[in-house]
Amino acid sequence: MQNIFTKRAIRLQAGDVMSLQVTRPVCLHVGSGRVWITIEGGRTDYWLAGGQSLDIPGHGLVVIESVDTASRLQVGLCRRHWLMRLAQGMLTLARRLRGRTRTWMVERF
Repeated sequence: MQNIFTKRAIRLQAGDVMSLQVTRPVCLHVGSGRVWITIEGGRTDYWLAGGQSLDIPGHGLVVIESVDTASRLQVGLCRRHWLMRLAQGMLTLARRLRGRTRTWMVERF
C-alpha cells in the first residue's frame, strides 16, 4: 500500500494489482493500457483505457489492476478539484438565475 502526496508515474504489467491509501482527492490518468479500479466504499468499479482520467474525491483504499496489457498511469493530487466544484456551482447558479429572469419577464409584461 502506498500513500500518494505528489505526482507519480506507475507502470503495471498485465495482471499486476496495486493498492493506494489516499488521504485527499487524487487524479488518476491512464497514459496507456487498460485498468480496472475499485474504490473503498464506492458503489461502482471503473474501467479506464489510455487517455482517460478519473478523479478520486475522498479518503480510503483504491485498488488498481492492469488488464490484458501493460499500463502506464499518473497519480497525483487534484489541484483542479476545487476549481471544478466552483465551476459546477456557478453553472447551477446561472441556471437558477436564468429561470427566475424568464419568470420575472413573463409576469412583468
